[in-house]
Amino acid sequence: MTRVIVCSFSSGLDDMKRKDQRDVVKVLRILAQCGRFSVFEATANQTIATMMDKILHKGCTLVAADGTKRNYGLLLKTTGGAFPWTEIELTAGGKQLLEDNPA
Repeated sequence: MTRVIVCSFSSGLDDMKRKDQRDVVKVLRILAQCGRFSVFEATANQTIATMMDKILHKGCTLVAADGTKRNYGLLLKTTGGAFPWTEIELTAGGKQLLEDNPA
C-alpha cells in the first residue's frame, strides 16, 4: 500500500500574482480570511516579504483619489502560532482599511 502525505504551508499569499502581492488591500483580505500565514510563504519572494514587513511592523498610509491621506497604522497583530505558522488578527486600522476599500 502506498501512502502519500501532502503538506501545504500556504494561506494563499504565495499563490497571488506579484502585482497583487504589492496591493496591501488584497494581501490583507487573504490574511483576514485565513487568520494565519506561514513563514515560508511570507518570505517566498522579496515582494511579499516587503509587504508582510510593512503591514506587521511599519503601518500603512494611503492617499485617496482626492489627495487626502489616511493613516491606518499597524494593520495586523500576531496572536501566537507554532512554527511555521503565525496566527494573526486585524487591528482596528486593518478592519477600517478593508471597510474603506470593499471588494
